[in-house]
Amino acid sequence: MRVLLLSPFAPAGRHEHAAADTIVQLVPRLAAKTELFVYSPEHDAESRADGWTPLAPQAPHVSGPLDRLGVNPGWLRQAWPRTATREVLDLVRRLKPDVVHAEYLQSAEVVTSVDNTVLTLHDITENVMAESYRASSGPESAYRLAELLRTRRFERTAMRRAGFLMTLSEADHTIASRFNAHTALVRPGIDIGPVAWTAPPAGTPPRLVFAGAMWRRANVLAARLLADEVMPLVWRTFPEAELRIVGARPTDEVLGLAHADSRVVVTGAVPELRDEMLAAHAVVVPSVLGGGVLMKVVHAMALGCPVVTSPGPADSVDADETMLFTGRTAEELAAGIRLALEDPRVAADRGGRARAHIDRTFRWDDTVHAYLDAYAIASRR
Repeated sequence: MRVLLLSPFAPAGRHEHAAADTIVQLVPRLAAKTELFVYSPEHDAESRADGWTPLAPQAPHVSGPLDRLGVNPGWLRQAWPRTATREVLDLVRRLKPDVVHAEYLQSAEVVTSVDNTVLTLHDITENVMAESYRASSGPESAYRLAELLRTRRFERTAMRRAGFLMTLSEADHTIASRFNAHTALVRPGIDIGPVAWTAPPAGTPPRLVFAGAMWRRANVLAARLLADEVMPLVWRTFPEAELRIVGARPTDEVLGLAHADSRVVVTGAVPELRDEMLAAHAVVVPSVLGGGVLMKVVHAMALGCPVVTSPGPADSVDADETMLFTGRTAEELAAGIRLALEDPRVAADRGGRARAHIDRTFRWDDTVHAYLDAYAIASRR
C-alpha cells in the first residue's frame, strides 16, 4: 500500500517536546509495512531516510503577523504554511497514494481537499483552546476567543471530512466519534527500555522535575502553578525540595520563576530528558489546559518514575491511584508530592505498576496494526 504521511514535525529530527517525538518512532515502523512517503515542512533538501521517502518543501515559508489573520487559527500557520497544502495536493496528483494520512491536526488542512484520508488527533484542540481562553485576561482574551472559534471550525470540519479518524485517549474518542462514525482509539506506542527508576540515595535533598516545551502556553501555566501555588505548600514540610523546570526555550515568564526563588531551577534544553526524570524523587506534570494524552506523563510512567499529575492525564492513559499520585487543586497536588517524598516504598510501588501498565497498554505492534487497519478502511472510502 502506498501511503503519503503528512507531519508538521520532521521524522528524522530531534524535537523539543514529547508529542513531536512520536513521529520519529512511528515512521520507520510504518515504512516496514507500507510504501511510505513523508512530507514535512521541516524536511530540508538533504533529508535522507532508510526505507521511506522524505519529501522536502519546495517553497520557503517564514511565519509573520499576517498568519494570525484569516479564517484558520493562527497556530496552524506557525507549523503548516499555505504553501505546504498546495505542495501536498500536487504530490497527491503525482504519487497517487492509496491513503493520505495527516498525523497531528496541524496537517489536517489537506483532509478537506482529497479522498481516502486518515487523520490522527493527538488531542481535541478545541478543548485546549477553550481552557486557554478561560485562563486569559485583559486584551489577550479577545485573541484567545478568536483562536477558539477558528479552531472549533477548523477541527470539526477536519473530523467530519476524514475518511478515518484516530484518537489517543478514550475521552477524545468519545468527542471525535460524534463527528465521524469511522473513529478508533489507538494508543501511541512507547519503548519501555531496560532502565527503570530507583529511589535516590537516602538523605538526598528532594528533587522534583517538571518537563515540557517551555515556550508552549500550557507548560508555562503549569510551571507557574507549581512554582507559585504547589511548591510553597510542599516547602512547609520539605524546605530543601528543588523544583526543576526542564525543557527547551523557556519564556521570560518561566525564567522569572527561578529568579523569584533559588529552589526553582530552570534548565532549558537538556541532553537527555530521561536522565532528569530518573534522577528525580518524583516527576510532577499537572495539566492546566488539558488536551489528550500527555506524552511526558507516559514517558515518565514508562521509566517507572513516581508521577504526580492531574486526573485528566491519568484518565487518558487509564491509570489510577495504584499507579499515579493525582490532584485537581494545588493542595491535592502538594499532598501527592508529600506522600511520594515521605514514603519511597509507596512511590516505587506506584512507579513499578505504572511501568508495567504502559508496557501492556502502549505497545508499538498494536499501534502499527491499528494504523494499517485504518489505512485499509480509508483506502476503500
